[in-house]
Amino acid sequence: MLAETTRETVPRAAAAPVEGTITIAPQVVFSLALHTALSTYGIVGIASRYTGADCTHTDPRRGIEIVLRDRPEDDSKHVTVTLHVIAEYGVRIRAVTTSLQQQVKYAIERCTGYKVDAVHVHVAALRVSAPN
Repeated sequence: MLAETTRETVPRAAAAPVEGTITIAPQVVFSLALHTALSTYGIVGIASRYTGADCTHTDPRRGIEIVLRDRPEDDSKHVTVTLHVIAEYGVRIRAVTTSLQQQVKYAIERCTGYKVDAVHVHVAALRVSAPN
């Protein structure tokens, strides 16, 4: 004979909500936008929004602008992102920029819970990575 085993579920006490606030620094939103942009297919770097010069290795902050706003009517935070990027030569720019917009919006909304109002993408330059 096979022995039957039963599993009893023990009811857990409801956890009391923890009081406090959670603050997300603007640098977190910036880091999410930067990492997502650089990992998007067809994007090879971040360009300066001032001169169009390549700032990939020196100062990527010059090519990304984050604007955070509080909306008191629905008690939420809203974000607008502006990216100046360098695209890979030979890719469909429209497809790459649309993908970049969707990925940046998804990453910020998923990780922070903020509402992304707009992601503006400016292609400042094209770069050939591997000569043929």
